[in-house]
Amino acid sequence: MGSNVPRSPEEITSEWLTSALAESGVLGGGRVTAVTPQGIGAGAGLFGQLARLQLKYDGAPSAPPSMVVKMPTTNDGNREIGNLFQFYEREARFYEEIASSIEIRVPRCYYRVMDVANDEHLLLLEDMSLGATPGDEVAGCTIAQAEAAIAVLAKHHAAWWESPKLDKLDWMPFVNAPVHQSAQNSYQQAWGPYCEFFGGALSPYQHSAGERMQDKIIDLLNHYEPKPRTIIHGDYRLDNLFFDHKDGSPVAAIDWQISSRGRGIFDVAYFIISSLEPDVRKANEMSLLQNWHDIIVDGGAKNYSFDEALYDYRKAILYCNVYTVIAVGSMDAANERGVALQKAWIRRRGAAMEDLDCAECMPA
Repeated sequence: MGSNVPRSPEEITSEWLTSALAESGVLGGGRVTAVTPQGIGAGAGLFGQLARLQLKYDGAPSAPPSMVVKMPTTNDGNREIGNLFQFYEREARFYEEIASSIEIRVPRCYYRVMDVANDEHLLLLEDMSLGATPGDEVAGCTIAQAEAAIAVLAKHHAAWWESPKLDKLDWMPFVNAPVHQSAQNSYQQAWGPYCEFFGGALSPYQHSAGERMQDKIIDLLNHYEPKPRTIIHGDYRLDNLFFDHKDGSPVAAIDWQISSRGRGIFDVAYFIISSLEPDVRKANEMSLLQNWHDIIVDGGAKNYSFDEALYDYRKAILYCNVYTVIAVGSMDAANERGVALQKAWIRRRGAAMEDLDCAECMPA
């Protein structure tokens, strides 16, 4: 299609979309006659733009009434960071190479642009809201939803557990890749503002653990690189999940741009302690973890005991605090939902860290 790739949702024309969807076989001979972009929430965050495209057609009765476009940010500095971390390339390759064979329901990719040399990236994805219930991380989830999310995640982890195919995914970094280790410096820079904004919500235990973590983050990452490895989603939380799709899928997951290779228990910890209020988590935590372990063992995972999984789980909870702290540096203080989400993370993740005495697992 040449180099006329749109740089924002507003630049997507009927003509460009007709050409793109015809190339990928979506239109069946018809054409797009109207495109109306609608921003989704606050967008895809610092590093991307996300919009729903409401569509009208001529002669394409089976084409979807809407789809989601995902593209890089127009902010040059943030775009440079996104390219450094290979966020855009990583997600495009995910849809190109492994999405069709993954155990978790993911959006259909209608069209993709991945031109690294010219810094052009774009994804046209299935609009999951058409047939499923979106998760809401501020509200949290039910135990039934948590059980479904963990079961699907476990099947995914089991399918890639120590798979020889992992070695061929050279575009997907290991969890402790050098570029990921920059999280330690980002955490150190964010710790002061984080304490200024939210320090009053931290218990003495949580504050002490957070303080001590400032030079331990690379060590924590290094713990999750050694075998056994699988594909880690990296951001497996309610805002990236859809439940009870009309096709029968219990759970679907979006946003694979920070997927990596490492120990899958990180996804488990990240989901459980982000999604459940402390009392609900405490009552169900071990059974959810046991269910995940049972499924990966049934799927062929060897030499990974429940006790090892539990230790890795506690250590992963520590690292989840890195996400919480760094997020404050990119949070729009005027965004009410962003503040509510941050408070939910502090309440849920902080309690989990203290309840399981995760500071005991701090690297020496």
